[in-house]
Amino acid sequence: MRPHQCALLALILAGAASIASAQTPPAGLVRAEDGGAPGYQHGFERSRFAMREQQSAVRRVEENGFAKVVGPTGVFAVDLRNGLALAVQSGGANKGEATAPEAASAQVQAYSLDAGKHNEQVTDYLVSAGIPRDQVGGVHANTYLSASGSTQDERPAAPRIDGYASILERKIDKFGVPDSTAWARLDGQGRVISEWVYWPPIPAKALADARRLEELIASKDQAYSGRLPSGLPLGKVVIRHSSATEDGPFEAYASYDVVERREAVIPPLNKADGDVRVVAVTVRHFDLEGNELRLPQERRSHGADFPPKPK
Repeated sequence: MRPHQCALLALILAGAASIASAQTPPAGLVRAEDGGAPGYQHGFERSRFAMREQQSAVRRVEENGFAKVVGPTGVFAVDLRNGLALAVQSGGANKGEATAPEAASAQVQAYSLDAGKHNEQVTDYLVSAGIPRDQVGGVHANTYLSASGSTQDERPAAPRIDGYASILERKIDKFGVPDSTAWARLDGQGRVISEWVYWPPIPAKALADARRLEELIASKDQAYSGRLPSGLPLGKVVIRHSSATEDGPFEAYASYDVVERREAVIPPLNKADGDVRVVAVTVRHFDLEGNELRLPQERRSHGADFPPKPK
């Protein structure tokens, strides 16, 4: 998980003290302008977050720009600025075991649930909640592992699988939308123990520009390729947009994304040691005119490139 996402989760789990007053965006399909692609707004009433079973014990509050549903074992929150919805268990919650007497059996089921089945269940869950099925281009699982043992053991303890987070990959027409995110982690009973959904509508211009950009790339248009830096590897056309953690106005545009790999040799601190070779992988973005762009979430760093670009 990215550092800014960890910080956001910590903010969500912080205590809440004020009564909700701002308008929480309604859950469901978010219509786009003509020619655009609709988005989806997740909400507590459409979630299977395990805390829903504690309806009598939850309270609704607003804090730090989030509308929260706070319960004994977790928090479901919606960012009132951009609609990001996420659910996290609180520090004292049983991570995936739900409640006794189901705890032992739930944990066993979670261990035995394979990644493929988890992917299938999460996809069905999020699509039934309201994400358009024709915008789901794929799904992949991140695995949660843990291990325990004594420091006196000769061999490290074998890791065990604690569960998965299945991540939906958004696609509109043939174009990936890598900045849209929808993932969930399920326990053995199929209840959500954490989730993150940010699926904004895509403007018509971004989609139209992506189609035009794809035509230029497919036709190997010399005028367009001549505007790009020389020596670039092949890329692909996608639709990029502001991340869920950006505070500025929402931006979305078509991009020719190129993955560039650069290497640099750094002299060692100790001359007796050999040189250190560093590899950096960068995704570069080019618009319909061949101009290089930076996403809003990439504009924070004003330092030099690392490793330094070769001269």
